[in-house]
Amino acid sequence: MKQYPRTYTTRQNVKLTVRPRTEDDSGYLSMFFSDIPREDLIIYREDVYKSHSIETWFLDESYKKDLQLLALSDNEIIAEGTIHKEGIYWQNAAEIKLIVKPDYRNQGIGSYMFNTLLHEFLERKLQKVIVRYTPDNMSFIKIINRYGFKPETVLKSYVKIDKDNKEQDLIIASYNLVDWIRKFEFYNLITPRR
Repeated sequence: MKQYPRTYTTRQNVKLTVRPRTEDDSGYLSMFFSDIPREDLIIYREDVYKSHSIETWFLDESYKKDLQLLALSDNEIIAEGTIHKEGIYWQNAAEIKLIVKPDYRNQGIGSYMFNTLLHEFLERKLQKVIVRYTPDNMSFIKIINRYGFKPETVLKSYVKIDKDNKEQDLIIASYNLVDWIRKFEFYNLITPRR
């Protein structure tokens, strides 16, 4: 992957390095997930608060991840994004899972990581992007709305996210990158070249 590592500077002038996960990142991932609110982790089937789950899900190659990217400031993981094929049986589809540490949200990191993951989708010739989220995840909804993701289903009262066992819906949305490529090509055709 010669295009990595990449650098990104946040709106608050924090310099980040974006690169694929390595085997040495297990301990850093444990620290990262310990700082993430439990309700943000419903996109993972494993309980990522447990180190065994982190080693299994994030390091075991049988979990069918095409790519796992980390955004780091020094050696601290700030964001984690994955192109994930586990449980998806169509070769043209995969899921994006993206988490940003709460203290670093609203700085453009999620958007940058999402854009990077979409670029990787195109490189891998994947067509269908799938995401999962809860209705209160406004920062993620803002990102996916920019691309035109449409909810395909709402699983009512699907997740219990806090110690009071409050039930919350889970929304599954998707986007067809073939449509996006066509739009891009169309706008290139009608935009005058200089």
